[in-house]
Amino acid sequence: MTFRNPNDGSTYVVKYMNLMGRAAIVRTILHLAGAEYKNEFVEKDAVGLNRAAYPFGHVPVLIETRADGTAFELAETIAIEHYLAEKFGLLSSSSPQEVALQKSVAFNIFFELYQHCFLPQKPIQETIQDPISELRTKVLPQFIHVQERWLNKNGNNGHYFGDRLSYPDLVLLNWVRVLEAIGYKWEDEASPIKKLEATVKAMPEWKGQFDAFHPFNTL
Repeated sequence: MTFRNPNDGSTYVVKYMNLMGRAAIVRTILHLAGAEYKNEFVEKDAVGLNRAAYPFGHVPVLIETRADGTAFELAETIAIEHYLAEKFGLLSSSSPQEVALQKSVAFNIFFELYQHCFLPQKPIQETIQDPISELRTKVLPQFIHVQERWLNKNGNNGHYFGDRLSYPDLVLLNWVRVLEAIGYKWEDEASPIKKLEATVKAMPEWKGQFDAFHPFNTL
């Protein structure tokens, strides 16, 4: 895996709580790209008491200090992910259409699962283990079918596009880990989704830290 401009002189600060959560993919991209970054841990209550200190009153926030000393501040998780994915070559440079396709897959993964995993009517662990819940009977089967179709379309080689890591690969990996963390058990370990997980885990850039980037881990 070759990342674009991993050493352009910029350094980064990720402002977020001491857990992966919504900063999981942001930190993963920075780590895999070999970027120089540090975490500035904030407490949820402290953010609530000083919302004016953050662009939209919440975290995560990314602060990039360029080689010339100028600072760039960016908020909103998906915007940060897209910026870093483009900067470090995790989005296609071949055409706007290819970039749009890659973003569409990433958006689909997020929007199909977010409301069911984080806005449930009852505790998510109960929801995901309930054999008659909508999440178990409708949402996840359809989600898995769609994602496997996209992965098979690319030859089931452990990536969504081509033969290299791209942004939607990391988005899927993060949500696979979210599902597993809240109690989902994969019935098919030979699924193309698990193939992608194994492929990314085998990348030397992880440097033995694959498990550290679990979305519910503290750092």
